[in-house]
Amino acid sequence: MNIRKSDGWVTFHPRLVRNIVPQVSTSDDRVSAHQVLAALAKRLKWWDVEQLAAPREESAGRRRYPVKVDHLGHTGRFVQAEGVQVVDASFTMSCPGRDVYGSVTTWFGDVNASLACGVNPRTKEPWVQEAYRLTCGPLRP
Repeated sequence: MNIRKSDGWVTFHPRLVRNIVPQVSTSDDRVSAHQVLAALAKRLKWWDVEQLAAPREESAGRRRYPVKVDHLGHTGRFVQAEGVQVVDASFTMSCPGRDVYGSVTTWFGDVNASLACGVNPRTKEPWVQEAYRLTCGPLRP
C-alpha cells in the first residue's frame, strides 16, 4: 500500500497467499491423528497439543483480520505480512508389537512483520523474505 505523510492510521486487509492443510497419515489406522499430534507436541517440548492445528473435516482456515497501523509520517510502499510456523515431518512411532510410520503437516502460532518496500528487511526468516518478494519484488542488498 502506498502511504503518504498525511495518511496517519492505515488499515491493511490481509489476503491468503498459501493455505496449509493440517493432515496426519499413518501406516496403521489404529493410531489416531490426536496421538500423533500429542507425540509431536511432546517432542517439541510443548505442554499443550492444542497449539498445533489438527486435521478437521471442515475447512481449517485461520481467520484474517484487518490490521490498523500508524506509519508515524513515513512515506512509501508498505506491506503488513502475517503467517504461521509450519511443521512438516515424517515419523516412526514404536507401539506394542509394531512400528507405525507416517507423516504429519501442521502449523502453530502467529508471526507478523511490517515491511517497507525498498528497504531490505535484513532477516534470515524465509517467510519474511518470501512476503517481501511477493509484494515488493526481489530483495536487493
